[in-house]
Amino acid sequence: MKNLTVELNTPEGCVFSAAASSIDLHTQEGTIHITSCDESHLNMTRATQITFQTAEGPCAFMLENAAAGLKGLCFTVLAERIRRVEV
Repeated sequence: MKNLTVELNTPEGCVFSAAASSIDLHTQEGTIHITSCDESHLNMTRATQITFQTAEGPCAFMLENAAAGLKGLCFTVLAERIRRVEV
């Protein structure tokens, strides 16, 4: 199984990038769990928080005014502000 690449971006540029084995994308409607086996394509899903598992351990970020999308093995978030939080 291949890992997904997670890229977190603001208008100023890339804030964080890493390979992740799974991703939980939190929205106002609920949580979407994405694994490296998931072949679906999310397009411009509005997100409030993202948590994911990397080789170094779990990561979590709060997202303000964010949209996220999955294409192939790259999961990209574009947000007005991104803030790392404790897992």
